[in-house]
Amino acid sequence: MNKKYIYTVGYTLFQQGNTIDIEKLFDTLKRYGISFLVDVRSVPFSKQYPQCNADNMRIAGKHLGVPYMNMPEIGAKADSRQEVFSKASDIFFEQKCFPIPKSYRPEKTELLGSDEIVDFNKFRHDEYFTSGLKRIEEAYDKDFTLCLMCSEKNPMDCHRYFLVSKALEERFGDWLEVRHIIEKADGCIGYMSNYDLNRQLEEYVCVKKHLLNQMFKNDILDNYFGATEQEKLDDFCDRYWNLLHGWKRFNYKNNKNEDYD
Repeated sequence: MNKKYIYTVGYTLFQQGNTIDIEKLFDTLKRYGISFLVDVRSVPFSKQYPQCNADNMRIAGKHLGVPYMNMPEIGAKADSRQEVFSKASDIFFEQKCFPIPKSYRPEKTELLGSDEIVDFNKFRHDEYFTSGLKRIEEAYDKDFTLCLMCSEKNPMDCHRYFLVSKALEERFGDWLEVRHIIEKADGCIGYMSNYDLNRQLEEYVCVKKHLLNQMFKNDILDNYFGATEQEKLDDFCDRYWNLLHGWKRFNYKNNKNEDYD
C-alpha cells in the first residue's frame, strides 16, 4: 500500500523580525499539496503574533488558497479532571534525576517525583483526544492532505511531535507517514520524519547528557519497556521528554496562560 502523508509545521519557522511571513507559510503548504491547515493549539491565540490568531488565519487561508481550521481535540492542554496525569516517579523510574532543573520545565518550577504531571501515554488514549484522531482519519478517507500547525519552529519542542504524531503513526502507521516541515542546514525548507526526531531525542537525552554509557553499565535500561535494547532506550527517552514537557496537575486549576501550546 502506498503511504499517504500528513505534515506538521510551527508558524515561527516563518518569523521575519517581529512578524510572521504568512504568505511564505501558505506557499509552503501549497508546495506540499496541503488541502487544509489544521491548527492544533488548544487556544488558537497569540499575543506576540496576532496575525496567527484563528480569525486572521481563517481569512488568510481563504485569500491564499489553503482553508484553515482549528482542532482543539488534539491540543496539548488538559483539564485537571481528565485521567491523563501520573506521578512523575511513575513516568520516569530514575529517582536520582529529580528534581528536573526549573529552566527545563514548562511552568519553570521544581519537579519532584511525587508531583503529578501530564502523562502523554495516557493522553494519547484520552477519549476527547482520540476523537480528533478519528476526524483526521475521516479526512484521509476523503483523500485530503492535512498539515497540523502549532507555534514552535522546532517540532522536537512541540506536542505535535511527541503527543500527536506518535499517536498517528501508532494507530495509522501502516498507511500514514508524518512529515515535519523544518528549515534544513542550508536554509531551505524541507521535512523530517518521526524516526529522525526520535534519533534526535536519543542524542539529546543520552549523548549531550552523557547518560548512555552509564545506563548500559548500570543496567538502568532493564527498568524500561521493550523487547530489544533499542526499544528500551526509546522508552527511556520518551519518558524523559515527558518529564521536560508534562505540566503539573495543579497548574490547570487556575491557569491563565493562553500561550500554553
